[in-house]
Amino acid sequence: MTYLSLCQDTRRECRVAGTSTTPSTVVGQTGRLGDIVAWVAQAYTEIQEAKDWNWLRSTFTVNTVANDDTYAYGDCTDSRLSAVITRFSKWWLRNGDESNITLYLTSAGVGGENYLTPIDWIDFRERYKRGTQTTGQPIHVAIDPQGNLVLGPKPDAIYTINGEYQMSPQTLTADADVPEMPTRFHSLIMYRAMEKYGAANGAPEVFNRGGYEGGKKVRALERNQLPDVTLNGPLT
Repeated sequence: MTYLSLCQDTRRECRVAGTSTTPSTVVGQTGRLGDIVAWVAQAYTEIQEAKDWNWLRSTFTVNTVANDDTYAYGDCTDSRLSAVITRFSKWWLRNGDESNITLYLTSAGVGGENYLTPIDWIDFRERYKRGTQTTGQPIHVAIDPQGNLVLGPKPDAIYTINGEYQMSPQTLTADADVPEMPTRFHSLIMYRAMEKYGAANGAPEVFNRGGYEGGKKVRALERNQLPDVTLNGPLT
């Protein structure tokens, strides 16, 4: 579904006057249609911000610079999209208890790829930001207070770093914009927008239907997009 079609469906479900093509565009709308256009965009943003959804998880790569240990997301390329990262939420340094960041000497090739060990910033600072440091092949990775990736020790050559990160929310702005979330869950955006309409316009029947149908849809989305819940082993 497109942004425009979501707005048209929301108008219909909220019983706002119009035809199947109302609104005809998301641009320049005012009054009740303007509210619907805004609520649909807000609903999608809020859905994206609610959880670390799989559809917003992506991969990155960056080549280090000798004697430079700090890398912002804008230094990295999204290796799935083949573009510099512009939408960033957080790094995924771990998958569960396992490292999720790898490194290899670029000139030697991927055959020498190994995992970096994630450590917290306080530990990193004590190890690599005090006194005289010697460059070498990085073995540790951390996140500094500014949200940058930091490597220790400082690279002594060009290394290739690969890993995963979470993208920030997609913003719907144009008629033809299509939400990145899985297609079969697009109606959740409409249901969340219906709740906003019902709350703002004193329409409890619209609010309640949006909440009921949206609740079913979000639970299905969570099953599809979030890790399975597992139980730890017995205590010994």
